[in-house]
Parts: sequence; C-alpha cells; structure tokens
Amino acid sequence: MTSRLEAYRVQAYNTAKLSENKMHDDTVAKRFGFSGGLVPGVDVMAYMMHLPVRKWGRAFLERGLIEARLNRSMMARSQT
Repeated sequence: MTSRLEAYRVQAYNTAKLSENKMHDDTVAKRFGFSGGLVPGVDVMAYMMHLPVRKWGRAFLERGLIEARLNRSMMARSQT
C-alpha cells in the first residue's frame, strides 16, 4: 500500500529582482504581459523538492535524480 502525501503549498518569492536578466523585474516582465517578475527556475525546483524529500528523506537529496520541465512561468506571490 502506498502512503499519500499531504499537499504542500507555498507562496513564491522572487529572489532575483536585481538580476541582470530583467525578466525577473516586475516592471519589465509586465511589459511582456506577465503579472510580475518571473521567479527563477532554480527556486521553483527548490519548492518542488519538498514532497520528494518528505517521501524519501535525505537520501533523495544525496543520491536521488529528478528531471522536470516547467510548463509555465511562476511569478512572485503566486500560490502553488
């Protein structure tokens, strides 16, 4: 029998507002039709790691492998 994990919710935070990549800046991203600056993919992946670590523990961080494709952008203050 497999155990079900509870949902994990997080409010995204944009750690790269001052990055050279201006798509992380709210003003620039809004000019391109986004609701705010894009949260860096590395941060989104960090949010996604919570459930695998909860299921498989530290061993997942030390030896686990994951492949992901992000299909949509995440903006600061997005709930996921």
